[in-house]
Amino acid sequence: MEKKKSYKDYLDKTFLEELNYKIWSTKGSRFNASKRLLKVADLSNLCLSMLSVYLIAVGLLSVYNIYSAETIDENLIAYSITSLSILLLVFGQIENAKDFSTKAKQFHTCGLELSKLYNDLRIFKTLKEKPKLNEKKEFAEKISDKYERILERHENHEPIDHNMFKASKADYHELSKIDVYKIKADYYIKTSLIYHFLIIFPPIIIIGLLIKTNL
Repeated sequence: MEKKKSYKDYLDKTFLEELNYKIWSTKGSRFNASKRLLKVADLSNLCLSMLSVYLIAVGLLSVYNIYSAETIDENLIAYSITSLSILLLVFGQIENAKDFSTKAKQFHTCGLELSKLYNDLRIFKTLKEKPKLNEKKEFAEKISDKYERILERHENHEPIDHNMFKASKADYHELSKIDVYKIKADYYIKTSLIYHFLIIFPPIIIIGLLIKTNL
């Protein structure tokens, strides 16, 4: 029975084999980076929209006299509006400065360039019958040079993007289910947690303050 290949096998093989893995894994990582940033962009927009909704909703409490001045302190309403306004302003400026969509597009473009390079390498390996040593050397140098130039033109991805690539090929990278779970948990913390927190907790805090005031 043939032994299953793993990424560690490339360490004992030729430079061309090692380059094959580098391009393949980097390509996957760049596409993951693009996917991650698009997800973060959507969550950021949703978060900013929900904070705006909360701000308007709190402001309407005083406009329509929904609460009783005897049970709810007007200063609490004013404080909530001011706090949400500051949060929305600062958070909005920070998020807009990150320009997630543009960076996601750049990572996707990088992934496409690496895909073409990877296809050229695979064509050479699978269709070129018994290439001579000097042909392998020239081709490896050519592909390696193109690979380095692509990396120079684009921003590097985050470690979590590469970890997610390895998690998607868990058997190949010899990762256990616990390893995959840890990577996905880390991914959630670094991409979604802060946005879910800002979406869920402001209304909980406001409602809690209102209830406490009524007691």
